[in-house]
Amino acid sequence: MPPLLWQAAWQDLQTLSSDEMAGRSSGSAGSVLAQQYIQQRFYEIGLQALTTDYRQPFAFKVGFSQHRGVNLFAMQKGCSYPDIYIVVTAHYDHLKSRGKTIYNGADDNASGVAGLLYLAALLKQQCPAYSYLFVATDAEEHGLDGARAFLANPPVPAAQMLLNINLDMIGRGERRNRLYLLGKRSLPAIKTMPRTEQAGVRLVLANEQRDQSRGSASVDWSNASDHGVFRRAGIPYLYFGVDLHADYHTQDDDWQRIDPDFFQAALVQISSTVYWLEQQNPTQLQYPREAAAD
Repeated sequence: MPPLLWQAAWQDLQTLSSDEMAGRSSGSAGSVLAQQYIQQRFYEIGLQALTTDYRQPFAFKVGFSQHRGVNLFAMQKGCSYPDIYIVVTAHYDHLKSRGKTIYNGADDNASGVAGLLYLAALLKQQCPAYSYLFVATDAEEHGLDGARAFLANPPVPAAQMLLNINLDMIGRGERRNRLYLLGKRSLPAIKTMPRTEQAGVRLVLANEQRDQSRGSASVDWSNASDHGVFRRAGIPYLYFGVDLHADYHTQDDDWQRIDPDFFQAALVQISSTVYWLEQQNPTQLQYPREAAAD
């Protein structure tokens, strides 16, 4: 892992989950600060803006109330397959503060946004095979509204989207030290990818239905985050995440509780997967799809 890129990723996680951003709840002052930070990082990395200042404003409803959200997205053009896109998503919003209680959302999902920025900087070092759209979504916590808005008005036709890579909670392996990868039904070729342990962190190809780590309740992970919107649109997905942990959606989800060794190993596992995808031609990844050709 390039040391400068790791330092930037660790700083991105800490900044996005700082008290100053107060949880980055949609429509809040903290959300605006997070947007400005992500915009600046997109610019520093050298990603191409496809809208004014990388912004995609949209409206969404919570109950009977109308709200405004803002997605942020940027592009890195590929060299071998420039008209085929991999869409990398991570939601930057989290929960609204309650009085003096701040829900900083370090793992959920400052970690995922930091991972998205890391991948963008890594792929910027040399021209990738595929083109990439890096999308920091808003209003995921309200019901995946940002991802819906992005696919309702995408910068490129959905038929040109090879797959979605979604990063949501990649910072804490807890006792089992596992990073899960879902999507093997959506993209069967991923089952042939070689997997090795990185600094004790295992990449586990998981089932869409699996038990929570803290109980027996089952979670439908195929719809648990923004990748669910892509799946329902017929676009294959790969979802990286960890088990739910004791600090999920609590005031204790702070950056000080992120294990930097796990987070660094998770970034290596994710980037290794992306590099493997880069070596596959479109037909190996079942592209074009029949649904996309209609």
